[in-house]
Amino acid sequence: MTPVTTALVKTPVAVRPLEAFRRACRYEWRHLTALRSTWILLGVVAGLRLLTGITVLLDVDKQRAVSSATVADAISWTPLATQVPALCFFMLVLGTGPVSTDLVSSAARTTWLAVNGRATAYGAKCAVGLVVGSGAAAASALLGTLSCAVTLAVFGAPQPSWGEVVAPAARFVGWMGCWALLRLALVAMLRGRVVPVLLLVLWPLLGERLAGALLGSVPGLDGVSDWLPFAAGRAMLTDVSAYSSDDRPFAQALVGSHLSTPVATAVFFAYVAAVTAAGLWAYCRRDARTG
Repeated sequence: MTPVTTALVKTPVAVRPLEAFRRACRYEWRHLTALRSTWILLGVVAGLRLLTGITVLLDVDKQRAVSSATVADAISWTPLATQVPALCFFMLVLGTGPVSTDLVSSAARTTWLAVNGRATAYGAKCAVGLVVGSGAAAASALLGTLSCAVTLAVFGAPQPSWGEVVAPAARFVGWMGCWALLRLALVAMLRGRVVPVLLLVLWPLLGERLAGALLGSVPGLDGVSDWLPFAAGRAMLTDVSAYSSDDRPFAQALVGSHLSTPVATAVFFAYVAAVTAAGLWAYCRRDARTG
């Protein structure tokens, strides 16, 4: 046997937590961007966003400008009609993969060893998911704004007050970042993709409405439905006070919460932070059981 020379033996080098986190984020980013499905999905989203201007044509009146609330609703993918922004449904498959792939395929141990710990791995997945979710929403809002502006200009309709659209668009970007964290956390807690997807689709549409109705029938809990997670999320996205007096009751019924926009934003962020923390706990605990 040929003896191993000392020159070939490398002394292990300790990696600082911040550097380990940076490397983990780079790993998650490369993994996500290397998938062809990622770019196909984002391309579909971009194509649909260019058609956003068509949706405002229903409210076009050459004698008056389209309301900023209508444009903001179109830019955030009609959350009143769908209860969550339609972009959420497109991002579900993309967002549930990073955690479920590791857990279901038993590749998590390799990931944890490569990035120096479970908490680092989970934090990197959340950070990259937050960036991708917020970035996709920001690009989506920009394309939707341009589409609306061009469409209104082509049809000779007055432009809305674009300054009043900035705040709703910013809240939409924050909402989508939170959606990314919810997806990852639920997958970590439920260990799979199907159940979290069904939960995130059915709970805002049906489950929360039924829960609110049941809780509202209990004496002393009349206003509890205002504080439910996605009711607060809808109130965060949609400022009902910006609607005309004729449209306000219908918008209020669809939102389902009487919280003011700032309070609703704080409540929704608090829910997301709690669920994300629970996901971290489950992610680390599951490793202790399976590893």
